[in-house]
Amino acid sequence: MTTDTVGTPPSVVLIDANRAARMVVEQLLADEGVTVHAYARGGEAIRAMDGGVTADLVLVSRHLPDMEAVEVLRRLRALPGRALLPVILITGDGDDLRRMHALEGGFTDVLLRDRPDRLLPYLRSLLQRHGVQQRARILLVEDSPTMASTTAEALAPLAVEVVAVGDAAAALQRLDAQPFDLVIIDVVLPGPLSGLGLLSALRSRRDDLAELPVLAYSGYDEQARRLEMLRRGANDYLSKPVDADELRARVGNLVRYWRLLQQVRRQYAELARVAVTDALTGLYNRHMLDDLGSRYVHRAWRTGEPLTVMMLDLDHFKAINDQYGHDRGDDVLRAAAQRLKEQVRPDDLLVRFGGEEFALLLPRLGAADAPAQAERLRAALAVRPLAGLPVTVSVGACVWEPPPERARQAEGFASEALRQLLKRADEALYRAKHRGRDRAEIESVADLRP
Repeated sequence: MTTDTVGTPPSVVLIDANRAARMVVEQLLADEGVTVHAYARGGEAIRAMDGGVTADLVLVSRHLPDMEAVEVLRRLRALPGRALLPVILITGDGDDLRRMHALEGGFTDVLLRDRPDRLLPYLRSLLQRHGVQQRARILLVEDSPTMASTTAEALAPLAVEVVAVGDAAAALQRLDAQPFDLVIIDVVLPGPLSGLGLLSALRSRRDDLAELPVLAYSGYDEQARRLEMLRRGANDYLSKPVDADELRARVGNLVRYWRLLQQVRRQYAELARVAVTDALTGLYNRHMLDDLGSRYVHRAWRTGEPLTVMMLDLDHFKAINDQYGHDRGDDVLRAAAQRLKEQVRPDDLLVRFGGEEFALLLPRLGAADAPAQAERLRAALAVRPLAGLPVTVSVGACVWEPPPERARQAEGFASEALRQLLKRADEALYRAKHRGRDRAEIESVADLRP
């Protein structure tokens, strides 16, 4: 059994004082079949929503005549039934730090005010994620059709989708097939797995489902049973017959917890990405080199496979900045990074080392193949202009081939070995520069003991 409130087109509340920008977004949404309620002031939009205007998504500009977007967010969250409503901040500022502050402040996402052709695909994606059919989805595991129907009716005011199954096996199949925001489990279930067994199966998983909120309920109001369900990982417990208002309150809290947890995970992933990513080129930065580079060294020592470290430096880059300006220089760096990415393997580690210099770690690339790969990289940059300018690159490489007899190394060996490999590759790069640039110099090493 599935109960849902689908069939009506998605509805978006758009709050933006910029009339021209508001009309552009409004038309884009209307063309997608979305019902749009547009407002120029935050207070006007809040009064409308408090008066019954429905929305599956709110788009709000950072600056409004009567209040800031964060105040709109605070007031919206306080409206009855709006605590889970996704609210997207519209801004022309692409600064990563400000974006993270907005996410940490409670906004669901941040939408950059950009060209309409870039805005449309993003809005489609948001509507697909947050539209009517993506309201909270609850899995109800209840063997009594009558009780399942009663529970679904009690949850109807929350505008959630309720999917009901009669046993634990069917519940596990559903959980593997589609995402849910909450599982409601009857403690007593037919079949090999009871409600307690289903809960244990969920909590023992190694994916996100292990933390999916679970509300257990039962007609047997025994303290021992309640405590055991809570010890096994249930987030909450109710006794039958269930009070509808209490059920809705507890379900709302658990869904809110789950969505906040998902939002924190997204924010953490974004922070982790920003911390190891070079903002200009999109490549990894030196933080990632320090972290992953040691792992590459460990793997090479453990397997005995070679590891090649290359340093690449754009020739005469200072002259480009001096003659054409730093903006053009940035364009050249971005183009060079993209060109290099096209030449490396999926498990190679390419980072922007600093300035116009790049570092590249190539596992399983030995002395026989390193010269050809260095030449491919050199030729890839020289073959055609970068950002409209002819640019060449000098390459220095150090090939490490671990000895056949390898003893257990002391702690810190990998980071020290990486430092030595980078140093020797940099020395080879210096020789390439000294011998005329636009060339590669290779050296091999076996002994990396401090």
